[in-house]
Amino acid sequence: MSRKNKALLEIAKDIGGDEAVEIVKALEKKGEATDEELAEITGIRVNTVRKILYALYDEKLADFKRIKDEETGWYYYYWHLETKRLPEIIRARKLRELERLKKMLQEETSEVYYHCGNPEHPKLTFDEAFEYGFTCPICGEILQEYDNSAVIEELKKRIEELEIELGLRPSPKKEKKKTRAKAKRKTRKK
Repeated sequence: MSRKNKALLEIAKDIGGDEAVEIVKALEKKGEATDEELAEITGIRVNTVRKILYALYDEKLADFKRIKDEETGWYYYYWHLETKRLPEIIRARKLRELERLKKMLQEETSEVYYHCGNPEHPKLTFDEAFEYGFTCPICGEILQEYDNSAVIEELKKRIEELEIELGLRPSPKKEKKKTRAKAKRKTRKK
């Protein structure tokens, strides 16, 4: 499977789950098809196929041409994948993800959270915890300050990875290699 194909299928899965992946695969095979043909090929209900096709269209990953049947006067929509802009779409999605992660990091670092210790129960901000008298609104346990340092570190790590992928930050590995190479050259000259 090509890298481009894998990225397309990942985006399709984000858009509409496994059904969207099946529709994309069917469109790749067929090249161009109506929603009814895709429903028949995949076994997915026509309404679901249409919903997914419109979602792919909104993401600019699918397009259609409209052809009028002269006998019936009905219009048929022939769908096809539009992958020319895939790198641009992937970049835009990564930028949105980066902004979302930065917002989460801002929230995690600017708030003090409290938690009862049960992973299924929500963590509460100071104001929320105060409102509940520092007891869990679900189980009644006393709330303790929540150590979110692991969450913060994970967010920072993911933000750094995305910034490197997007070319917004140089890769630290490359910088180290350059520094080592310069040090070796200086040592050799002496």
